[in-house]
Order: sequence, then structure tokens, then C-alpha cells
Amino acid sequence: MERTQEDLLDDLRRVRQEDGRCRYGLWGGYERSFRTSMGPLVVRVRRVRDRVAGKTFIPLLQALGLGKKRYTPDVRLPCAEHALTGTYPEASRLMERVLGYRIPHRTIWNFVKELAQVVERTLQRDPPPPVEVKLGQNHSTDSTFVRGRKRKQQLEVEAGIRQGQDHRVELVNVRVGAPPGASLEGEEVQKLTTDDAPGLRAFGAEYQQLCHVHFCRHLNDLLGDEGMSLEERERVVGPVRGLLAHLRNSVEFHRHDGNGVAVTERVRATLQELGALGHRLEQGGCPQSARFVLREMRALVVFAEVGGGLWMPATSNAVERVMGAIADRCKRKWAHWGSGLRNLVLTMLVRRFRPRVWGLAVRRYLRWGVQA
Repeated sequence: MERTQEDLLDDLRRVRQEDGRCRYGLWGGYERSFRTSMGPLVVRVRRVRDRVAGKTFIPLLQALGLGKKRYTPDVRLPCAEHALTGTYPEASRLMERVLGYRIPHRTIWNFVKELAQVVERTLQRDPPPPVEVKLGQNHSTDSTFVRGRKRKQQLEVEAGIRQGQDHRVELVNVRVGAPPGASLEGEEVQKLTTDDAPGLRAFGAEYQQLCHVHFCRHLNDLLGDEGMSLEERERVVGPVRGLLAHLRNSVEFHRHDGNGVAVTERVRATLQELGALGHRLEQGGCPQSARFVLREMRALVVFAEVGGGLWMPATSNAVERVMGAIADRCKRKWAHWGSGLRNLVLTMLVRRFRPRVWGLAVRRYLRWGVQA
């Protein structure tokens, strides 16, 4: 660091004004302590005065992007990474064993906040895929609740993803306490797969598919509310699962051989059987379940009716993996989440589901600190 400081000062001495005098001159210095990955470090930093602007600055701190920070980026990054997978106290204890000095929990919280700012800017700068590929991507969004800072407060966390035909999941964005569908703002959503949440079903998209898993789960709950026993419910819901599985397998098989007539016939047969089920439930004294089946059955076959040979998932399993990652970190740890919840969730999910963006953000963070 001292050698770097001398090189910076030599470069500044070569800068001249119009009259030939040096523009920058030394203006004293002081000892500055840092916490690095090699341990505590004390360096005498030199202050420089800009004779043209009339301001003073410290070249070394400006080049490192530290400012008034005591911890260098190579310490802040591991602390933040450990906090993504564990708790803040666990990260503090682990770094104390590694570095030999203690870093407070609140300081690690600030590290996560600084890293999240760099990650979010990198996520926004990441160039989108070409238009023809983007139209082939599928979007999905889901939300979960975590315990808030105040008593009995629930914070809603919503995540939006893109899923390609290779089933690879890419995070789009994360929102906390925002209206349904806010995580997909700015996206050209053509194909959307959601659960049966009313707010998400109202999202505008050309093709909107209802998740088969959530449909069967909701139908089972409605039948139970209407007094049907577990065995009776299984006799109703079991054939529905088989019917939808037959539709998915048929669509996948004929998507490769291009037999659109067979897919159309399978869709027609599926809707006919679902309609007959709805009428049987209505006659059997289950009006809520009947209305649900008759109202939502068209949304179950959208993935089979997508034009242009485009692939679309019939379930929202991809976004459920994202929600499972949020649950592992935020719902199974005893904590009262506040303003740092989105910083933690965004950084954690980008690290897992957008490795390219994460790599760019880490390189930018380590090179320039929080000024990136």
C-alpha cells in the first residue's frame, strides 16, 4: 500500500498547470489503520492539495475506494458471503477465527448492504438476451412471507424469474412489500406461469398458465372444506393428476414430431373430462369445487396451445426452488427482518441463480470497493 501511494504521488507530481507549476502539492498526512485479510495494518497516508480546485484529497484512499472505511474489500466480501448462507452472528464468529479479530454483527450487515448495491447495479446493467430468445423465455413469479421486525408483522417477499427451454432459471428481480407482479417490472412478459393467487393471475400476459400442482392442491383443499373425506378426495384428485400428466406427456411427445392435430385432440379430451368432473361435483353437493374446476380448466391447457412451437412449462416448480432458497435462509432462522431483508435476498439469489452477474459484481466490488 505504501508503494502504491508513492507511485500515485509520483504521477500527480508530473501534472502541470498552464504556467508550468505543479498542480498538486503535499498537504501533510496522518496514520490510518485498516483491517485487511492479512490482519490489522497501519499506514501513514498522504494528503494532497489541488491548487486549481482548492480542495484536498488522499490519493491512496481514493484509488482503493475506501473513503472512511476501515475494512478493505477483501475482508468485507467474505463476511457478506458467509452472512448469505448463515446468520450474522455465525459469520462474525467464523471471521474472528480466520482473521484473529472480531467484526461486529452490525458491521457485517452494512457489508451486505454495500455488496447488494453493487450487485443490483450490475444486474440492471446486464445486457438482456436478443428479442427472439427473450420471446422464447418463460416468466414466473411467486411470493412468500417472513416475520417482520414488529410483533406479528409479516413481510411479503416476491421473486420473479426467467426460465429457458433448457430449464435453467435466471433471477429477474426481488421485491419486498410490493404489489403482485412488481418483480417483473420492465420485462417483456409473453408467457407467464403462476399459482392460483388472484393478484398474480391478474398480471397481463399473452399466455398465462395455471400451475398443475397448485390446481390439484387447491382442489383438494376445497373438497376438504366441503366435507369430503381423505379417501373420497383422493378418488377425485388422483384421476385429475393422471389426466394432467397425460396431457403434459402428450404435448412433450408431439412437440418434437410436430403433430399439432394430436395435441389439439388431447386438449379437447382433457377439457371435456374436466368439464364432466365439474358437473359431477356440482351434482354431488360440492359447488365451490365445481365452480373452481369449471372456471380454471381453460388455464390448465394454455401451455399446450402456445403458438409457434414455443415451449412453456405447465408447473411453477422453477420459481418454487427460488422460494425454497428464501425459506432456508429467512424463514428457518430466528430473526426479525427489517430494511436489510431485500439486500440479503437479492444478493443471495443472484449468487445462486445468476452466476455471471455475480462474478461481474464481485470483480467490480473487489477492485473499486463500494464506489463501483
